[in-house]
Amino acid sequence: MSAIIIPDTILLNNGNILVAHVTDTLAGTVFAEKLNSRKHKKLEIDREEVFSIKFGSSGREVINYIYDTLTGHDLTVAEARAFIQGEQDAQRGFHAVGVSIASFVIGVGSGIGLGSIFSFGPPFIFAGIVSYPTIKVRRKSVKDLKIATTDPYLYGYDMTARRKRTLHSIVWSGVGLAVGLVINNIIFSKQ
Repeated sequence: MSAIIIPDTILLNNGNILVAHVTDTLAGTVFAEKLNSRKHKKLEIDREEVFSIKFGSSGREVINYIYDTLTGHDLTVAEARAFIQGEQDAQRGFHAVGVSIASFVIGVGSGIGLGSIFSFGPPFIFAGIVSYPTIKVRRKSVKDLKIATTDPYLYGYDMTARRKRTLHSIVWSGVGLAVGLVINNIIFSKQ
């Protein structure tokens, strides 16, 4: 009878979770093997990128994060957990639908209206402007309401949500600009 192997869980500082078998944690590197992967089965992760490792066989969690202001780790372990939770909640629950639609419309309008090299200006100016308004934490995207009002949680949520909003704005502005330039080319090539 074979023993059941419970996988280990690696929580990275950026909020990503990897489920794998940790084979070694030598010096500054964590070696792991992905489950059910044919390609890139072996992982080498820099220990600085790992917040914690929870071993499935024993249930024991090893925290790799060390509070040290000299290395840029300005948060305590509890605050860093809240920060990572904020990042995860924003990644899962923040959607920039309105910004994406507005960016697409501005890109199309700029492409049709200007139809030259100057048509790149308005969409990317809009992307810069969009990065400044405050981020509202939506209650339904919060996993743990107790930590949702702490500063580290809000900082992690805000940082990830701003990045998503700016990226969506740039991507959809570019798509809208391409559509607008094609429409401009079709309209003015018939004249």
